[in-house]
Amino acid sequence: MHTRTTLSESAMTDRPAANIPGPHIPGTHFAGADTATDALWAVGLATYRRPAGLVRVIAHVARAARYAGIDPLVIVVDNDGSDPAVARAAADEAQRHGLRLDFTAETRPGIAAARNAIFARAQHHAVRFMAMIDDDEWPGERWLHALAAVQASTGAHVVGGPVLPVFPAMRAGLQRIARFWSVQPQMLSGRTFVFCTCNFLVDLHAIRDHPRPLFDDRFGLSGGGDTVFFRALFNAGHPMAWAADAVVEEEVPPQRASVAWMRMRRFRIGNHAVNWEMIDQGRLRPLFKTMALTLRLPLYPLLNREPEARISGWLFELDKVMGRWNAHRGVLHMEYARDAAGNRRG
Repeated sequence: MHTRTTLSESAMTDRPAANIPGPHIPGTHFAGADTATDALWAVGLATYRRPAGLVRVIAHVARAARYAGIDPLVIVVDNDGSDPAVARAAADEAQRHGLRLDFTAETRPGIAAARNAIFARAQHHAVRFMAMIDDDEWPGERWLHALAAVQASTGAHVVGGPVLPVFPAMRAGLQRIARFWSVQPQMLSGRTFVFCTCNFLVDLHAIRDHPRPLFDDRFGLSGGGDTVFFRALFNAGHPMAWAADAVVEEEVPPQRASVAWMRMRRFRIGNHAVNWEMIDQGRLRPLFKTMALTLRLPLYPLLNREPEARISGWLFELDKVMGRWNAHRGVLHMEYARDAAGNRRG
């Protein structure tokens, strides 16, 4: 049985505080440092060769922190570490906005290693509540306030929020089917289910007894490890909630702004889904689900699940089912695989 936990009174107010506490000179952590500071709040993010995006998200986090009256420690884990200019850019931007910074280079490749490093740094600093975001995103002004308010009113251990795509101007027509690039509320067994790390808040005290490492290295290069993590929390009885006003926007680069890319993405989603389902359901149940989804395919357009894009929706569903069958054959798609130069292929 999990106890109800809530944020401090300052985070529960219906109106934002006028100011965060006086600015702090940011301290930058590198591997080997052992100093720790108590921090009620943190914002964590992993970065990989996106220095401009990292600077942008830090600036927007500062704006959201001022609105919420929260003074967060910003925890950045660089899953590359080859360019010292990234750490300097992050430190300069944090200092410009009066944010404390903990910057770590995690050179082991894979998103699981980076996420585990973020949580390790949060534990090192005795953080209670941590929000997470990606380095190709930026939060709205109400982001932290909305996450805090929902956590305070529900006592949820995990609170998720929406992610909305921002397409390049030449691909503005994709806005009609933007839902496929977005993160929207989901249900599992009739309850709210938060499923990705790109926009969520977690009560670290509530999950302190959850087995470590939190993110499975088997999904470090394939992706999908965040859903495995959230499924484990969900199955352990940790309550989840949704903050509709905690809006985050995501930059969609030209190479991802196409139906062809989304078809591959849906293939990956189906492929990863089978692998995380097998962790807690065994092999037969996911196979039966794949068979049922296959039988449903001819009727899928009639279900009207995507009324604004019936044909695209059917194609994406077909790709997802094909990805599932590939997983049953033992093929795991590596979304975060890197080429010889260290560039991600996905």
